[in-house]
Amino acid sequence: MTTTNGARPRVMKPIDADPAKSYTLPGWAYVDPDIFEREKQAIFYRGWHYAGPLAALAKPGDYVTATIVDQGVFVVRGHDGVLRGFYNVCQHRGHELLKGRGNTRLVITCPYHAWAYDTDGSLRTARGSETMASFDRSEFCLKPVRVEVFADHFVFFNLDNDAKPLVEQASDLADELRRDVTGFDKLTPAFEREGSIRCNWKVAVDNYLECYHCGPAHPAFADLLKMDDYRTRSADIWSSQKGVLARADNAAYPVRRNAPQQKGLFWWLWPTTTFNVLPGSPGIGLFNFMPGPTATETITTGDRFYLPGETDETEDSARQAYGRDVLGPEDAGLCESVQRGLASRGYSQGRFIADPNESQMTEHAVHHFHALVAKALALR
Repeated sequence: MTTTNGARPRVMKPIDADPAKSYTLPGWAYVDPDIFEREKQAIFYRGWHYAGPLAALAKPGDYVTATIVDQGVFVVRGHDGVLRGFYNVCQHRGHELLKGRGNTRLVITCPYHAWAYDTDGSLRTARGSETMASFDRSEFCLKPVRVEVFADHFVFFNLDNDAKPLVEQASDLADELRRDVTGFDKLTPAFEREGSIRCNWKVAVDNYLECYHCGPAHPAFADLLKMDDYRTRSADIWSSQKGVLARADNAAYPVRRNAPQQKGLFWWLWPTTTFNVLPGSPGIGLFNFMPGPTATETITTGDRFYLPGETDETEDSARQAYGRDVLGPEDAGLCESVQRGLASRGYSQGRFIADPNESQMTEHAVHHFHALVAKALALR
């Protein structure tokens, strides 16, 4: 029997293949700094993470930046038209090269000592090196990271050069997005969002993956969608939750009776990405639950996409306000309370509620997530 930093005994009852027989991850898995360090190596540095919309990388020199824990990267459209990803660090003294999103114009220039790189990652100039006979510019190319466009619109990155392509792991998810999201092929990004929650990243994902809590904790959401028809499904490295609009006049926000999007659709992709559709005008929100700098902080980043010319401004404004002012704060409060509880000496390990029909009253998708975490970390 081991202990977590000399505190509670670190024991774990099994995560059974059958969710109806399975225990959850133990509380220490959400607070232990050693577990967080293991997650960096086994999950975050090997997983596919959303970097930004493909539309933001249309022209040569266009770039987006992203961060996974303590590793910054950027993706850039080369002057040869190729999309490439690199660690966001100058090879001279380690200064970050780019911030936010934008265009590099001709070269990528470090703001510290003005070393300049081509968009293919090669070092173009290093001030003062011209008179150094032994200086070899080829030694100081930017370090690459894997980049992939997923489902036509979304650019992902992976720090693992040997990672299996995302399209090979989740092509069925891409097909489902194209099929189920109204106007998917014409979507365009409208704005990006960032926030934070004082909880472990797994708490945020756990909360996202079930609607068992919707009735007690999100009464307006439970009035927006038909809870009796709400269904959850898990597959490989992703899962989905889907519900139908209950009525146009509901407690969350008003929806036009003839609104193009009549369903609530939610997908999660291992380990950090979510795709979100709410009834109303066509659109989708893609958001990450990124681990923060410590085990007890989650950074939320992402973008919203809309169908140009087909957004009802009044309806969409009400939908945004509900997400921003009601649903988001409700979820943040739940997650932060759970994080405090998981650190309590009075908590060890829970059990999943599993409905064989995978209805709203189930935690099948949370069980699926916990099994993936346990496998990645070799927890038993």
